[in-house]
Amino acid sequence: MMKIGYLGPKGSFTYSAVKNYFRKGEFLPYQSLIELIDAQRNQEIMYAMVPIENTIEGSVLPTLDHVYETLPSIQGEVVLPIRQQLMVHPSHKDDWKKLTKICSHPQALAQSQLFLRTHFPKVEIEQHGSTAQGAQQVAMHPEQCIAAIGSKEAAEEFGLVIVQKDIQMVSTNETRFWLLGDTSIDATLKVTGYKATLFIDLPENKPGALYQVLSFFAEQQLNLTKIESRPQKTHLGEYFFVIDVAIEKEENKLTKIIQALNEKSFSTHLMGCYPVYHTSI
Repeated sequence: MMKIGYLGPKGSFTYSAVKNYFRKGEFLPYQSLIELIDAQRNQEIMYAMVPIENTIEGSVLPTLDHVYETLPSIQGEVVLPIRQQLMVHPSHKDDWKKLTKICSHPQALAQSQLFLRTHFPKVEIEQHGSTAQGAQQVAMHPEQCIAAIGSKEAAEEFGLVIVQKDIQMVSTNETRFWLLGDTSIDATLKVTGYKATLFIDLPENKPGALYQVLSFFAEQQLNLTKIESRPQKTHLGEYFFVIDVAIEKEENKLTKIIQALNEKSFSTHLMGCYPVYHTSI
């Protein structure tokens, strides 16, 4: 059976993305994004589902940086609405306002920061590797008046009670997930578009270098949906650029652009041309 990895345990938003993308398979949890990406790289699993960007908090930097370091192929993108719930053990459903600690993933905590500042400004915050890990922590300690922030699936998975619904700062909160793998595979969802992602290194820090890169895309009239710089972690001031491009299903213009970039000594990695899917939870 096909093995697909996700940021576990069950009940995480990454798990929801996997369940929406695939009809069947063996879904395997990993404790960190680094372990998850490396598992696909080492062929322990066929595919890895990883979060890459959120409406509120922007890029998931551990994913972006490790993908740059390992250069896997992107086979698809799924966009998942993110609704953050405050959940407690059933024994504390009536006294949850007396919380002593709140557990969750840093992204979920950041997405819910306005709620936390308003209602629990002095409560201890404990970070976990995933929202589901935070929920698991609450379930393991029913004697403590602590809470987790995560999905309703996490509450169901660990037998917790939701005491405050949809506490994220933005009602239209979404997260993009990349499916990493060596071969293409269609999702069970409707395709809403196509993208290509490129990593581009500038040859040296000189005026107009980025402008020259962007001019190639402008000449071919391709729309950039994202551009972001990240440090190469070599020397201070050296960066690589992440560029997402809206494309047609069969896109021939990219070949010309990549050839032109390489001729100008802009080291370019095409990470994938892939379908984009939107889903609900």
